[in-house]
Amino acid sequence: MPTLDQIFQAIAALAAGGAAASGWNVGVIGANVLYDGLDAGRADRVLRKLMVSSATFQAVLLVIAASFAILSQSVAAFTTSILAALGFFSNVWTLSPRKDKALPGARRKNSTRRVVAVALTLMMTSIAFAAAVLAVMGV
Repeated sequence: MPTLDQIFQAIAALAAGGAAASGWNVGVIGANVLYDGLDAGRADRVLRKLMVSSATFQAVLLVIAASFAILSQSVAAFTTSILAALGFFSNVWTLSPRKDKALPGARRKNSTRRVVAVALTLMMTSIAFAAAVLAVMGV
């Protein structure tokens, strides 16, 4: 019969692994499929909406993983889960609409924020995967 600590470790690992899988789906698979099937402007808009909506879900999964990791006394898994959750929340902030105007005579390039958000998603996906591994090990 598994102990309560082992059950909490398993739940933390599942939640962190789910966030890592979701990040991979959005950052790699979603981006490739969208840019293969749509024109660049539509793909950019859909990818932004996909990343903003999934980032909140991924962050919530990682907060759940962190809470179960700390209940199972896995401090390293807790720390990495919180770090990854904050990283996924930063995608929401990165892709939020801007209210400031461009300088007169200058154009604003919007694709830079999307590129940064995709890079953050891939980095936070690897951290979420590390949190899942640490939760499995009970560290």
